[in-house]
Amino acid sequence: MPTYNNRTRQIMRLIAALFVMLPLSPTNAYAGDDFGIWGEVQAEKKLSDRWSLGAGVEYRSRDNLKSTDRWSFGLEGNYQIARWLKATVGYTLLDDHHHNEHSSGTKYSDYWGIRHRFNVSLTGSVSWGKFTFSLRERWQYTYRPEKTAQLYETGTGADAGEHIYAGKGKNVWRNRVQVKLKLSSMFRPYVNAESWVAQELEKMRYNVGTELNLDQHHSFDIKYIYQHICTDGDSEPDRHVIGIGYTYKF
Repeated sequence: MPTYNNRTRQIMRLIAALFVMLPLSPTNAYAGDDFGIWGEVQAEKKLSDRWSLGAGVEYRSRDNLKSTDRWSFGLEGNYQIARWLKATVGYTLLDDHHHNEHSSGTKYSDYWGIRHRFNVSLTGSVSWGKFTFSLRERWQYTYRPEKTAQLYETGTGADAGEHIYAGKGKNVWRNRVQVKLKLSSMFRPYVNAESWVAQELEKMRYNVGTELNLDQHHSFDIKYIYQHICTDGDSEPDRHVIGIGYTYKF
């Protein structure tokens, strides 16, 4: 088994390779695309052979690292229905940073707003040699409460009154296909693709990364994400993201 120093060197080499190979810099992105970093810290508790609970905090940046996109806190429960099938129920509290240009072009709003998100998913998986293939089907409902935001004049930033954003809910169906390779006890590289469908296909997200399992308690997830917007009312740009996650299991 490799020593801690050897493991540390392996991790550093992998991280360096990801930063060299992937388009991390905004100058390398396609014109109009955005770049951000997403960081997450999670804790998981195994209650029995079938039940487990998890909680986590996530931070996301945008505007080529110049702005915070959101903070979120999530809770989830997992139940292993069968060896190949897992059910998950989750809730996430999101605090989003909004910067909206109004249709007139003379006013804008810049504010933080809360959203409540609920999800239920089923994940089926099958192994073939060192590969694991999985399909996750997830229903997601997000509710945004009514929000009164301050308006400002474009160019001067002067006070321009207030605007009330009505509360609204949204249902989305998410589909994720993934392939993971058990390269060693430590490294588990993977690729996946996920779609967001409401009335129509809204966006696609592609991930390539690796899990780094240091021991039975500590693990990391390092990945590159490309998010392509198909049709989205929030007018998000396509986005290149580096994601770094840490999980503590107890």
